[in-house]
Amino acid sequence: MAAVTAPERVARTAAALSVVAMVGVAVHLGAEDDVFAPSAAVVIALGAVMFTLVAIAGLLLGRGRWSRVLAALVALFELALVGVTGFTVWGVVAVVAALAGLGLLVAAPLGDWLRPRPAIDAPGPRAVALALGLLALVPAVGVAAPHGLVAGHGLLGSAGVLLGWAYSQAQPWAIWAVRFGLSLVAVPALLSEPWQGAVGLAALVGCLVALAWTAEAYAASAPKPAPLPAPPRRRPAP
Repeated sequence: MAAVTAPERVARTAAALSVVAMVGVAVHLGAEDDVFAPSAAVVIALGAVMFTLVAIAGLLLGRGRWSRVLAALVALFELALVGVTGFTVWGVVAVVAALAGLGLLVAAPLGDWLRPRPAIDAPGPRAVALALGLLALVPAVGVAAPHGLVAGHGLLGSAGVLLGWAYSQAQPWAIWAVRFGLSLVAVPALLSEPWQGAVGLAALVGCLVALAWTAEAYAASAPKPAPLPAPPRRRPAP
């Protein structure tokens, strides 16, 4: 069994702290009800769970540099949530774990663990941003409607999960659904929340539609041509 190197130990510790911060924020949101209604708190906590798991998978398995950025953004989001909703015991746990995790994420040894360059067939940054942005619709509807969700919010959040999964699986229809269908799906949610939340949510949806029209995002979901068969080998003449 190979010994664990220092960079790998840093990555594992950062991942463990991310889990502690995620649990702390989820319990903290369940305990407070002054800022977010229960339905909004649930989808925000669900978003924190999803993005934490995606960041950990990218950090430990894919070892992509994007995972460090995503993990840091999740930690900052969790810190902001606790700061807005007030401190509880679990909120303090989340803050300590998130701050410690941020310290490890910017530490030099972690750079030695991550791959220096993305894989040849890896999607570009715009494609990654589109897939993650679609998933971000889940916590976004909770933040935009802190007083409670309606059916339109559930429709938009569900569409984000479905389209994000389909696009990450290179389903060709997903990019077209984002281009032409996402704005229509967002209308009921935008009409049922305060203007501040509607503006923020509309900006997110607009950015996702704009990303879907980039050539890089389309190339990530375009069908890949089948490899050509190898030419037959000729037997040497006797």
